[in-house]
Amino acid sequence: MTVQPLVPAHVDLRDFPFMPLEVSRLRDSSIVDEITGDEFRAAILLWCASWHQVPAGSLPKEARQLSKFAGYGRVVAEWDKVSAGALYGWVECSDGRLYHPVIAEKAIEAWEKKQEFATRESQRKEQAAKAAGARWGKKDPAPETPPEGDDPSSGGKNARAMPEQCASMPGALPKGNRQGQGQGEGTAHRRGQPPAQGTDELGPWLRSLVGQEPVLVAQDIHVIERLLAEDSTRADVEAGIAAAMATKDFRPRRWQQLVGWIKGATKDRLEGVAKAGPRSVAKPPATPEQDRRNRLAKATAYFRGEWRQGWPDEFLPGHPACTTPPDVIAEARAVAERDLPDARSAA
Repeated sequence: MTVQPLVPAHVDLRDFPFMPLEVSRLRDSSIVDEITGDEFRAAILLWCASWHQVPAGSLPKEARQLSKFAGYGRVVAEWDKVSAGALYGWVECSDGRLYHPVIAEKAIEAWEKKQEFATRESQRKEQAAKAAGARWGKKDPAPETPPEGDDPSSGGKNARAMPEQCASMPGALPKGNRQGQGQGEGTAHRRGQPPAQGTDELGPWLRSLVGQEPVLVAQDIHVIERLLAEDSTRADVEAGIAAAMATKDFRPRRWQQLVGWIKGATKDRLEGVAKAGPRSVAKPPATPEQDRRNRLAKATAYFRGEWRQGWPDEFLPGHPACTTPPDVIAEARAVAERDLPDARSAA
């Protein structure tokens, strides 16, 4: 009688790395008592191989394939010695493959769980998509109408009450921002345009130059006021802060950090040197007397054997490019001969 395959042909568990094993069922089964150790080892390897066959739980019946799955490779003769015990419980079905009833049972259970999981996952994604559409597809609710008598642009009652509260606290608001004072003044101040001397806009102007309000002592600008009272001008302050802020990763946390930059700008202005480039002061030309002494010293060094590499050839006696006058060379030779009897005689 032909036996139908124990597992449907489409059952594929190759993505299942684990195979279930009932410990007590295997321990108490008759296979433990009826086969040898080598046969039992080969049987376990065949079970594992069948788990990733298609259909799962089956094996091909070719001896060469079974020998490989059982760990004997191409040595089919060795496989033949254990094949009877290793294939304990396997049956050949109508599709020409071998099936083990227990492995087939576990394969079908695993396949059904796989399908159940796929169905639940599909339903979950569908529900999530519907929930997202229901949530984000709705229009935003209409904005609430503010209570009558409150001006939304001014913040309502609290905004109207703020000037009255601050009026009793003179230090709460800076000058020019208190109710009834300074309206329309100072609001048009722009970055880099210093206000006139003597106004109360020094703080806002300084903060506009740094582009941020220093964190620690934002209101303490006395150090800048002292500089302005000495030699610095507002143009110096602007130039110094601009140079400081152009430095990479420099962010002042207090005004004291900018004092050195402002003093540098002040010094550059007083010296007439641009801050943008390195200072280069032209060396004044040597006087004729200084030039003669310099040439005499180098010529004397030559006759004494103390000539240094790097000195210009125009000072080297006897060189075609030498421009030292003959009388200076003669005097240098005389000085060298007086100090060193073996001084050079070549000119």
